[in-house]
Order: sequence, then C-alpha cells, then structure tokens
Amino acid sequence: MTNNLIRIPKRFDYSYSSQFNSDLSIALDRHQEVILDCRDLEYIDSAGIGILVMAHKKSHSKNTKLVITNLNSSAREILGLANLQKLIEIR
Repeated sequence: MTNNLIRIPKRFDYSYSSQFNSDLSIALDRHQEVILDCRDLEYIDSAGIGILVMAHKKSHSKNTKLVITNLNSSAREILGLANLQKLIEIR
C-alpha cells in the first residue's frame, strides 16, 4: 500500500481479507479517498465481493471515498453483475 492506494492481488478472495482489512484501516484513517488498484486482479469470488461491500461500509462510516481502478473486462463484468458500481465508484 502506498499513500491512499491499495494494490489488489491477482486472487482476491477470503485468503487476502486479513491483509486487505489491515491496509484499508490504515488508509481510511489517513485519507479522504482510497483507491483500490485492480491492475493485477484476475480472480474474484463471492468472498472477495463481500470484502468490497464491507470496505464500502467502513469507508462510508469514515466519510471516505472508495474508488476501484484498472479493472480488466472480466472483473468489471463480475463486479457489474454484483451491482458494486452502485456502492463504489469504478474508474
């Protein structure tokens, strides 16, 4: 994690939740906008989507904006099917 940027790994599932939640807590305490950089993301499952929903709730409670960037087309489609763009801005 650098500044307000969190790099999402190739596989975003429950096994990454502890590290992600730690990085997210630090970023939310320090910044008004937190960017989730998904350039490496190749796989996300329902647990990963759930982690993103919880991230939205945490960011909302701290009045911090959460933004997802650099999604490949298949990941963008999966997050679209989950209607995540209604919660988190996707750039």
